[in-house]
Amino acid sequence: MAVLLLLQPPSFQFKFLPSSVTPKYTSRSRLKVSSRIKDLEPCVSSIKQVEEEEEKQNYYVNTGYAIRTLREDLPDLFHRDLTFRIYRDDIVFKDPLNSFFGIENYKSIFWALRFTGRIFFKALWVDIISVWQPVETTIMIRWTVHGIPRLPLERRTRFDATSEYKLDKRGKIYEHCVHNIVLNAPPRFQVLSVIQSFGCPKATYFSEPEMD
Repeated sequence: MAVLLLLQPPSFQFKFLPSSVTPKYTSRSRLKVSSRIKDLEPCVSSIKQVEEEEEKQNYYVNTGYAIRTLREDLPDLFHRDLTFRIYRDDIVFKDPLNSFFGIENYKSIFWALRFTGRIFFKALWVDIISVWQPVETTIMIRWTVHGIPRLPLERRTRFDATSEYKLDKRGKIYEHCVHNIVLNAPPRFQVLSVIQSFGCPKATYFSEPEMD
């Protein structure tokens, strides 16, 4: 019998805490978590302010770079390629008769202008008359193109226009519109048909305006 008693497993008794007894630290831990969240709110707002300030600074830097680049590029428009870093890839170009989309079409327009300019002119240059910003997101440039034709009987060509460049929130140009084109060109001067023969987007600068 003694052996059997020794082999029996010991009996365990579990004592449960009454339901009314709860840990004392629960409410304190909740207070600590909520206080930490409140402490983080000023940090989040300050980080947002810093990001907004950086975005604003980047905008002004890119806008200044765009204006400086346009001032340098336009006078040599017919002699070298533009600096395309200031434009977005989805840029839209508009003149009084046409609209073109995308940076590749935009590049083709200026390539065609340089190509036809070399064929028909022995001298061709651009003068910038004025640069201004009517609003923060727009750059306006008034310019004049002068050309001396290769044919001796043709008179000197000149036309004036205004370019409007629209900027996005990063200071990149997403739209270029040409307005107020005033043309003074020889009647037989037709670059438009030459540009069409190369399958390039046609700019209407050199097409003779219809007379009533």
